[in-house]
Amino acid sequence: MNLTFRKFSAQDTDDVYRLLNDASIRRHLPLAMAADSFSVEFVQQWIAQSLLHWQQHGYGTWRIERDNAFIGWGGCQALDSEREFVLVVHRQAMGAGLSLIRRVLTHALKELGDGSMLIVLPVSRPKSRLLSRLGFSEPRAVTINGCDFVQYRHPYLRLASLI
Repeated sequence: MNLTFRKFSAQDTDDVYRLLNDASIRRHLPLAMAADSFSVEFVQQWIAQSLLHWQQHGYGTWRIERDNAFIGWGGCQALDSEREFVLVVHRQAMGAGLSLIRRVLTHALKELGDGSMLIVLPVSRPKSRLLSRLGFSEPRAVTINGCDFVQYRHPYLRLASLI
């Protein structure tokens, strides 16, 4: 699996728009459920926020391509005072499972260094044995902006443990 990572740009609007408006993806985005669909303007603002996050924190989410085709985004973002790992991919990429998670986490840790990490999943996602295999804690319920999620924590994720 040949993955490439890069920061978003305005030219990525159409790809992100299609991903966010895919019904099979939206059902796992509880913060998006209030909207019937994401507008082009919303996606443009989301991309701008992604770039601002990079400026403010020195890290963020990347556009991910597999064999030169857009499959989604992933990376880390600040959640309160911690690093949160995020990964949103097209259905076709979901089958890559642990391999894809390891590759994106490895890329993130190469840039950020070892340390604690959170992963927050919607309650619509099944319990993740993959995260347990990587050493993340048992999930605990959390509420973000009025939506329910499950949060996993790794107290000190090391790059060496992923390679």
